[in-house]
Amino acid sequence: MKPLRKSDRDAITLLILIIITALVLFPLFPPKEESKEDHIKNKQGHSATISTQEETDGVSLFYFDPNTADSTSLRRLGLSKWQIKNIYKYRSHGGIYRCKEDFAQLYGLTLEKYRQLEPYIRIKPVVMAADVIKRPARSYSYREAKDRTPKAGRRDTISASVGADRQNAIPRAYKLSPGDSVDANTADTTELKRIPGIGSYFARRIVQLRNRRQQFLSKEELLSIKNFPVEALDYITLSHHYQPVRVNTMTQVELQRHPLINYIQARDIMQLRKTTGRIRSVSDMSLLPSFTPERLKAISPYIEF
Repeated sequence: MKPLRKSDRDAITLLILIIITALVLFPLFPPKEESKEDHIKNKQGHSATISTQEETDGVSLFYFDPNTADSTSLRRLGLSKWQIKNIYKYRSHGGIYRCKEDFAQLYGLTLEKYRQLEPYIRIKPVVMAADVIKRPARSYSYREAKDRTPKAGRRDTISASVGADRQNAIPRAYKLSPGDSVDANTADTTELKRIPGIGSYFARRIVQLRNRRQQFLSKEELLSIKNFPVEALDYITLSHHYQPVRVNTMTQVELQRHPLINYIQARDIMQLRKTTGRIRSVSDMSLLPSFTPERLKAISPYIEF
């Protein structure tokens, strides 16, 4: 082995001395601890780094009104595209965010995100016109009044006051004037409704009763309709077109089919004919209990003996 040169030996000796010196001096000079102020500064610097990262991601917080904010502003607040689409859809259908809690109902909005946005929500109060302006009373035309009259099939229990209220909707010019009249034996429902106090309900009831009796013999027969207005009788006339009642020649079936004679009266006439023979006058028929004096007086012009 070749011996080291003097220069090499000197270098090795110097290196060993440096190492020994470092080992001896290190315990005498411990590392300096981090002060409290330095710790706070380092933490603030870390927070600033995070804030810078959020700003880089495009998320920022600012005051906004969810009723007017555009898609760009909502996107900057960190809302997703489909959430923004739902906001626009809600507003297009007339929806209004009236308070912060309404915005919390946004589909998919997490509680954490809502708590983050809540301090920045500023909703401008919205006053609806319908809450302030009242709708004026509407006046109905004659055609509308006809459409608002009771439908067929109503019971007789309808009150006269209800009928009068229906008539108030029909123009007065359409009604009869005092002195005018309508023939209840020939008029249709349109003509009958011109009578003051008569509307669609009573007009239909008059026609139904007339169809059963074929003709009215007296105006008082109309009072059999429940709640019929008595004052309407002043505007009603009756024309008669009855066939003669041949009490001595008609059969019982023919008699009971006559509009002036009912089944019981036809039976009594046939019994009287069997008992006394030929019926000679109205006084003979007055013996029958089914014919009251008033009834005989009313039908006497149409009886043939």
